[in-house]
Amino acid sequence: MTVLYEEKSQRAKSAEWLVLCFVILLLCGVGYTTYRSINLHTILIAEYFIEIMAIIVIVKQAVSRYTYILTDTKLVIEESSIFRKRHFEVDYDMIDGVFKFERELLTNIKYRYKYRKCSTSDPRPIWSLVYAIVKGDKVQNGRLLLKADDKFFDILEEHVPGRIRVPQADIVFYAAVRADAVKHGEDVQEYYKKLTTPEKDDPDILV
Repeated sequence: MTVLYEEKSQRAKSAEWLVLCFVILLLCGVGYTTYRSINLHTILIAEYFIEIMAIIVIVKQAVSRYTYILTDTKLVIEESSIFRKRHFEVDYDMIDGVFKFERELLTNIKYRYKYRKCSTSDPRPIWSLVYAIVKGDKVQNGRLLLKADDKFFDILEEHVPGRIRVPQADIVFYAAVRADAVKHGEDVQEYYKKLTTPEKDDPDILV
């Protein structure tokens, strides 16, 4: 396996200060909950749980660090947090594409797996990478959120041409084509080309 490109997640001081402010507010909330618990002579377990879990999630997302690695065959992401280290990888053939992340109530793709592989203290925009997991004749979709430099996406596009940083509709279409191709036992790339390449009309015959 040959490494073609590697980069690490970034930190912005302004984002770190914002996270710190949220943590301080939550700690104040914990203090207020303690004050109420003393006055009520009971431990407010539910409120403690919510506040402590919120602190853990915010801190984890802020301090976690990610390394994006592009090899000759796959994308690899190494995650390092205060709790543990994680490894993620996906072959280029299984990547449906990348589009700009936007929050939405309803999605056009049903995701079986969702991962956040970027830090809240990283000031760069968030991108959604959609990938496929093939099980027999069925396809499940996964999505991971990441933040990376232009060079990362430029090199990724060399291995996933025409589907990196494109409109979401293009990715939805490709994912649907993949699912249909796998269902019918067809080669995904050939099936996609057959659907997207316009048929040539027969030349008029002059009599």
